[in-house]
Amino acid sequence: MNAVPDEIEAALRIFREQIKGKPLFAVSGFDHPSLPILVNEAGLSWHSMHWGLIPHWCRSWNEALELMNMTLNARSETLFDKPAFSHAARTRRGLLPITGFYEYKHFKGKKFPHFIDWKDEEVRWLACVCDEWKDAERGEVVSTFTIVTASANKFMSGIHNNPDRDGPRMPVVLQGNDLMIWMDKQSTEEQVKELLKPKEDDQIRAHAVKPLRGRNSPGNTKQANEQHVYPELIEQPRLF
Repeated sequence: MNAVPDEIEAALRIFREQIKGKPLFAVSGFDHPSLPILVNEAGLSWHSMHWGLIPHWCRSWNEALELMNMTLNARSETLFDKPAFSHAARTRRGLLPITGFYEYKHFKGKKFPHFIDWKDEEVRWLACVCDEWKDAERGEVVSTFTIVTASANKFMSGIHNNPDRDGPRMPVVLQGNDLMIWMDKQSTEEQVKELLKPKEDDQIRAHAVKPLRGRNSPGNTKQANEQHVYPELIEQPRLF
């Protein structure tokens, strides 16, 4: 893992103090939870934002709610072109710290949740873009974000294999000096796009977990990350 810049390490120490006693193990974007996002506003600072980006040009709360379900992720290939994301990509990029994430593996018509993390168990940073929307009806300013995704690397291609999607995807994970290039408002569009290309990762790993939804779900508990064996995924020995 590449060395983390001092500015990011300092911000991470603040973050760890803030979340003591309030760990998050499993959250769904469709619940639009409020999560801590690191942004660069006269220096690095933490802001609580809802997952699911509401563009600043949104006209009503009903439209905002509809958009949020469609803007949980932003494709890196069109980040600077799509009206929902282009302003955010140029003006307010952010980072979401994680120690793992969930994805579904499709197998024989069923889907099985997997927890993806890293062998060194260190924090990773997901590339996000953020926006603020002024709700004229309620007189509120709502801060939201979306997670940027890229084509999956070789490892993730074996997990995010939904046959109904246009190819496997994965979140953009930034490390080392790339973190400050992403956060620097003076970085050019070309510099930012270079960061979003798929990368191989020899530290990444994954295992199946219990259902993330329904009565058998562990919910937002540590058990959500624990390995679970699905008989369907066990490879049968070949006789010949």
